[in-house]
Amino acid sequence: MTVDAVFDHLWQSTLAASMLGLVALALRQADARTRYQLWFVASLKFLIPFAALASLGAQAGWQTALPSTPPEWRTTIEVVAAPFSAPRIAAAPTLVSTAEGSQLTTVAATIWILGCATVLIVWLRRWRRLAAVVRTSTPIASGRIFDVLRRLDPSTTLPLRRSDSSFEPGVFGIFRPVLLWPRGIDDTLDDGQVEAIVAHELVHVRRMDNLTAGVHMLVEAAFWFHPLVWWVGSRLVDERERACDEEVVRLGSEPHVYAESILRTCRFSLESPLSCVSGITGSDLKKRIERIMAHRRENRSSVWANALVAAVVTGLFAAPVTIGAFKSPLPSVVRRTVAFGVVNRPQLADQVVAPSADAPVFEAASVRPAADTGRSGGSGTPGRFTGINLPLRRLIRQAYDIHDSQIVGGPDWLNSEGFDITATTGDKPPDQMRVMMQTLLRDRFKLTFHTEQRELPIYALVTARSDGRLGSGLRRIADGECPPPGARRGAPPAGAASAPPSPLNPNAQAGCGQIIFGPGRLLAHGVPIDMLARSIGGLPAITAFNRIVVNDTRLEGQYDFDFRWTNEFAGRAGVPLSGGPPPAPAPGDEPALVTALQEQLGLKLDARRATVDVLVIDSVEKPSEN
Repeated sequence: MTVDAVFDHLWQSTLAASMLGLVALALRQADARTRYQLWFVASLKFLIPFAALASLGAQAGWQTALPSTPPEWRTTIEVVAAPFSAPRIAAAPTLVSTAEGSQLTTVAATIWILGCATVLIVWLRRWRRLAAVVRTSTPIASGRIFDVLRRLDPSTTLPLRRSDSSFEPGVFGIFRPVLLWPRGIDDTLDDGQVEAIVAHELVHVRRMDNLTAGVHMLVEAAFWFHPLVWWVGSRLVDERERACDEEVVRLGSEPHVYAESILRTCRFSLESPLSCVSGITGSDLKKRIERIMAHRRENRSSVWANALVAAVVTGLFAAPVTIGAFKSPLPSVVRRTVAFGVVNRPQLADQVVAPSADAPVFEAASVRPAADTGRSGGSGTPGRFTGINLPLRRLIRQAYDIHDSQIVGGPDWLNSEGFDITATTGDKPPDQMRVMMQTLLRDRFKLTFHTEQRELPIYALVTARSDGRLGSGLRRIADGECPPPGARRGAPPAGAASAPPSPLNPNAQAGCGQIIFGPGRLLAHGVPIDMLARSIGGLPAITAFNRIVVNDTRLEGQYDFDFRWTNEFAGRAGVPLSGGPPPAPAPGDEPALVTALQEQLGLKLDARRATVDVLVIDSVEKPSEN
């Protein structure tokens, strides 16, 4: 589990416990059993991350295909990037100090382990002390206490044992409980008081209070540093004892007799040192006596109170499962608020599935080893696709609309050998181009694969300023100013990408819905932030960020931007990029891309790790020439 995931789980559990606490406060007139259930759910939340529930829903639920990137965007990006796509950057620049972060994580983990071990050792010593008392105790098979136990519950199999310790009467054990009765306490109690105490312990057994207390002790050991966890524990003990008090009085014990039995027990014995050993003297004694004496037999939870508790608990755990099941492409702000951590998991542009037997195919397709390895690129025109020196890895990436890091395995030539492809689509719509390419890979390259989920490093594109203000270089355009290409009058048919202007031209202007990358420059007009994020992650030769970049800015609408940065990763020492002109000289005061994002656009890249779908290549072959 990553540091971000731990932090998310902590604040989510804190928020959930606080909400349940408010519900318990609203139900202060209901019976203690209802409030105890709420506090126990608050405790369980610390053991169950919402992200795990969402992942469970994703595994067992409905799979909703996510919208793919519009074909106009993919065409524009590929055409513009063609002259600059040959070099591969080995590593992306580090945004944070990995060594420093690793040291802090190690220190934090060490402190947590020491704290957890300390709590467990203290409790283990107390448990062994009580276990020794049980071993030295003697069975009670007759007498007044035995008769009271059998009269209150004739079918009980609860062992009754007499101890020589000073501990109060209590139930020891979780799965095989034993009722310990201290020697000598019989002389201080009359028959009614003995019956009240035994009834109290039987209620503990029926409610399985030792088990629920043991579960919360695990929570306290794991989250020993969180004050709210210990406070929830005190509320559990308080409501547990109050619930038993209410039940004992409801079963027929007189309040004054029951209260006197508790007071006499406190004078004679000590309280149990562990909350998972249920006794009779726990919680605030003064408040318990006052509540017992003021007990109202009609104080029971109403129908609306039970319905409220059921609705709150069900919604708390069902909501993340449902959201994970649908894998809904909700806006970032909705996912962060509702899905409780699902936002940290990047969504693939499409579900990665193998093409079916009846999938659309090219009318004709020629695949040959590249004749010219000096340049690389692809272009589409109405009814035709042409690729020059395209590596198979790039073809797979484009066909399945995934990031380079999501392709795993394959032979060495996957990225080192290029292929020239000429294919005709006929009258098939352009939006089927990707599926036709999948079929080509299956039939000509004999590509077979399976999908897995793996944890990968990613970047999240977020706003850099706490007040949400953007940089001067990022301007949102008015709605309708730049409609989608298919909606513009006189727009060329989809798939017919016009030649973009050169990014080296200082007067270049991007077309509507177009983004242009060049050495040290990014130019765009009327594009969403999603397109910016995908481009930064998908063009490592230009941006030097060869990992998935997801949009978590919460910015909607379309934007214009034109910013520059020092191109430190391409064209060094005047060496031109493969297939393209040498980069234009950049002024010395132009910042690197990370700084440019923050200073000019008001955005930044946040390094994270996330679970994503990957395509694992099982087998692939070089195609025969035709």
